[in-house]
Amino acid sequence: MKINNDNVISQLKKKNPRALDFIVDTYGGLIHSIVKKTLFNFENNGSVEECVNDVLLAIWKNIEKFHQNNNFKSWIAAISKYKAIDYQRKLIKVLNNQDIDGMEIKSRDTVDKELLQKENYNEMMKLLSNLKQQDREIFIRKYFNDEPSGDIAEKLNVNKEVVNNRLSRGRKKLRKIIFRPASKSQ
Repeated sequence: MKINNDNVISQLKKKNPRALDFIVDTYGGLIHSIVKKTLFNFENNGSVEECVNDVLLAIWKNIEKFHQNNNFKSWIAAISKYKAIDYQRKLIKVLNNQDIDGMEIKSRDTVDKELLQKENYNEMMKLLSNLKQQDREIFIRKYFNDEPSGDIAEKLNVNKEVVNNRLSRGRKKLRKIIFRPASKSQ
């Protein structure tokens, strides 16, 4: 049986492992980006991948709590966000209990650089909100997750040309928004 958006919930309830594969293929980028955004200070210790795995486990174990009148994608996003926040709290607690003698202190330049990166990321996400949902997903997969166009096309069940066309049109639309002449007030 082929898993799709119409039967993924029922297949998860039946504990079909292929349904979890479908979740990874379809919503993996969303889950990963939410977790990575929340745990941006803790990326180097493998906590992002560990948290993503815990999100998938939570979806698997708690599918019975999903109500059909909710949006499945939003439900997955909420689980991802709350799991990432839990991880963040846990990691901060561990950091607070560490021996200060063995810690590496970041220079002010590094902190400023990280803040600038987060600010740039937030501005980019705000800019991408001008695109349609599927175009935004393609942009995130291509330019944030560095996925090849062929892989994106395969995951979205479209041709590679469709992905490349959407990227091209999206870039043109974003250019128009970015370089829009400022309106003159008189």
